[in-house]
Amino acid sequence: MVVALIALVVSRTFFSGPSEECRPVADLLAFNAEQTERITSRLSENEGLPTATDDIAYQAWADGLAERAQRVTSPELAKTSTDLAILADEFVRGLPELRAKAESQAPGAPTPPEMYQMEATNARVSDKLAELSAACS
Repeated sequence: MVVALIALVVSRTFFSGPSEECRPVADLLAFNAEQTERITSRLSENEGLPTATDDIAYQAWADGLAERAQRVTSPELAKTSTDLAILADEFVRGLPELRAKAESQAPGAPTPPEMYQMEATNARVSDKLAELSAACS
């Protein structure tokens, strides 16, 4: 009887999947990983800045994160998820400007400031993803 009870507790603790509040976060993180892989494979084919065609994939990523962030109900996780979605949208909106600046630069010119802004936004996106992952792992 004691062995059966221990087995039940262990199975529910370790094998039942994420908690109810973390299920939407797990979905968001899985979606992000899937989209990141998809976008990365496209970028490796292009070798360079994302093209205008790539913007569609980035927009789908940002829209998907926003949609999934709305499903997160735990207050703290919802705030982090919403912050992530806002940052993803900010990143996507910056792509055309970055591309325009980079394409108009003379060879050997310094890196445009927009590149540093995009890198900073990307770092903040990564931080939010890490926060969500840590909270629900």
